[in-house]
Amino acid sequence: AGTALGLLVGSLPRLDRSSSILIDFGRSFPVLALMPVVIMMLGSNTRMEIVVVSLSCLWPVLVQTIYGARRQESAEVDTVRTFRIPKVLWFRRVLLPGAMPFVATGIRISASVSILVAGGVGVLSQAPALGRQITLAQQAQHWDKAFAYLFFAGLVGWGIALLLQRAEARSHKWNRQTNG
Repeated sequence: AGTALGLLVGSLPRLDRSSSILIDFGRSFPVLALMPVVIMMLGSNTRMEIVVVSLSCLWPVLVQTIYGARRQESAEVDTVRTFRIPKVLWFRRVLLPGAMPFVATGIRISASVSILVAGGVGVLSQAPALGRQITLAQQAQHWDKAFAYLFFAGLVGWGIALLLQRAEARSHKWNRQTNG
């Protein structure tokens, strides 16, 4: 959702200007502050956790994709306009490849955010998740279990970051910065 919306907003200057205040507000708003409202609407369950984590992960992908879509060189824009390249071809061959490094960065940021927010949601809402297990272990003074859960969350985050880095390196072989 963040990628599609970001490509749309970033490629249309009028839409970009008109939505900039809303996007800046949304990305700076602490999503965890919405938890009481989401809990009232959905209850304290896994679905609530998915909604809160999804909302928090939307913003990094959206903002990075907007930056990537804005990044078009004037020569590219002039070439597309001069040769009257169809919109679908322009999207597939110019806009999307130019924005992909930014999209990948947004996804990697969101992956880290998702683990942090999922842990925080579990601790704050007591939804059945890893955060709740950490809280229960701490309350029972099972510090070894609490640290094991934290270590596990770190391993999951590291594994996701590694997988995303490899996928990015494969899909962006032309980008020297990802092949390091």
